[in-house]
Amino acid sequence: MLERSRRIVALGLALTTASFVLTPPVGAGDAAVLMGKVFQADGTTPRTGVVVHLVDPASDRDFRAEPTRPDGAFRVDQAPAGTYRVLAETTDGAYLAEQAVTVEPGANRPVSLTLGAAAPSFQTAPDPTASQSGGLPTWGKWAIAGGIALGALFVINEVTDDEDQPASPS
Repeated sequence: MLERSRRIVALGLALTTASFVLTPPVGAGDAAVLMGKVFQADGTTPRTGVVVHLVDPASDRDFRAEPTRPDGAFRVDQAPAGTYRVLAETTDGAYLAEQAVTVEPGANRPVSLTLGAAAPSFQTAPDPTASQSGGLPTWGKWAIAGGIALGALFVINEVTDDEDQPASPS
């Protein structure tokens, strides 16, 4: 009976670990989210009513945000991951950023768009989850967790296999 319960526990751990390791992190998917704020030429005054677009240069597909709120905030959340040109549409005209932006699946670091007489410039906010001392990326942490879990399963299997053998008479 003890052997059967150990095997059931081992199977439960194996299934739980497999679902943990094989399930992508929350927020992962094909859609990318780009958010940020739009500022006037002084770089500090928020600009309201600006419509930010992500334009795919290869296909000319356009993904747009709702007009910016009074704090200048915008959010584009329906674009697939990729590299886009950023276009800011205002009542004064449209501004095309000089550099392209690459967005990854899930949420990306916020950007700041500063609109002036020239093309808008944008800056990416620092990644608050990044380690300043060169910590492991998320995939590295998942790989370590999976290795530990699989190692534990092998140990459990060896322990239960040893108990399957009948004791030899001495």
